[in-house]
Amino acid sequence: MIDTIFLIRHGQTDWNVTGRIQGNPPLNRVGLWQARQSAAALTRRYRPDSKSLVVCSGLIRSCQTAHIFADPLGLKVETDPRLMERKFGEWEGRLRSELEAAYPEDMAGWIKGLGTELKYGVEPHEEVAKRTGEAVLEWADTPGYNKLFIFSHGTCINDCIRFLFSKGRNVSFLEGPALLDMDNAFWSRFEREESRWAMKSFNEGPCVAYKCDWDAGGENGKEE
Repeated sequence: MIDTIFLIRHGQTDWNVTGRIQGNPPLNRVGLWQARQSAAALTRRYRPDSKSLVVCSGLIRSCQTAHIFADPLGLKVETDPRLMERKFGEWEGRLRSELEAAYPEDMAGWIKGLGTELKYGVEPHEEVAKRTGEAVLEWADTPGYNKLFIFSHGTCINDCIRFLFSKGRNVSFLEGPALLDMDNAFWSRFEREESRWAMKSFNEGPCVAYKCDWDAGGENGKEE
């Protein structure tokens, strides 16, 4: 039985750096380095083995991050499109600075969690939470494994966490506390406690991330 779930965000992409919304870009140089550091830390701390299940969203950046972790361990990487990042409709692929200039009120409402982005075909958080949360819980019931490593995306992970906290009932994003954005290649960890999943860490990273400029590729830092 799976008793531990790791929700891991992909490493950095050029789109993260420039503020371009979502899409399907690959990891950049920094993102590859971040993924290696987090893979090493996860391997050393939690000792994944043949009973560890690895699943990613299928988007390039998620797949790359997952394989950097799984390949040295000889683990197969499964894909599940339900773990893909939130769909951004008409805003997909555009720079945040462009959108702030074109739609200042709606962008401000999005940041405040008012849902003003939905008029542009952006996927509602509730739908993201449902598809992502259901996928994670289904994979967590896979027999024969004890740890589940999910490689996904920042918004998906946060929405999934809200789903897990609510047990899938009455998930609302217009009220209640908000989660901070997760850093690239950081993770959150849940452990099974009887009939519920308890969060043991949120937005956790390798030791090196706290000793260097993580978003610049380890300036003044060392390999994990």
